[in-house]
Amino acid sequence: MSLPAVVRAFVFNPDGQILMTRHTPAALWVLPGGHVENSESLHEAMIRELTEEFWLSARFFEIDRDEILRHQGKKLVHYPLPIATYELSYTSKDGKDKSRSESIFLMETDTWITQVLNTQKSEISEYKWFDADDIITMKPNIETWDFIIEMLERIIDSGDEQ
Repeated sequence: MSLPAVVRAFVFNPDGQILMTRHTPAALWVLPGGHVENSESLHEAMIRELTEEFWLSARFFEIDRDEILRHQGKKLVHYPLPIATYELSYTSKDGKDKSRSESIFLMETDTWITQVLNTQKSEISEYKWFDADDIITMKPNIETWDFIIEMLERIIDSGDEQ
């Protein structure tokens, strides 16, 4: 049996800040994203989630823009890979199985903090753009957060080398 698929993304604005959201006022900050619907690709789901939840237009980072893939002389559509895919297995406080497979992408938007005009009130309690250093210092005691911080530190370190 396969686990339900979830997508999330580090979405960077032009200032290099990262979008985080809370689903309820008491919830932890998380990367934006959501469940993949039937017959939907991971990429389609991520774009849909950002549009539904924030009315936000974003694009996937191109890791190697010079690489062109071809088949039988035709250029192939290239979809950037997630930077991580992992499985979470746990049960909620009320005993419901919340296990899932999550894929994390890198994305960018031209939208500034004041330009997110609306949020999906049924899904989003609050959102905020954070500097990467501020996210790294948020260390709630949950295993998935440590993994997110590790990925973010690698992203930041790889950007400093250039």
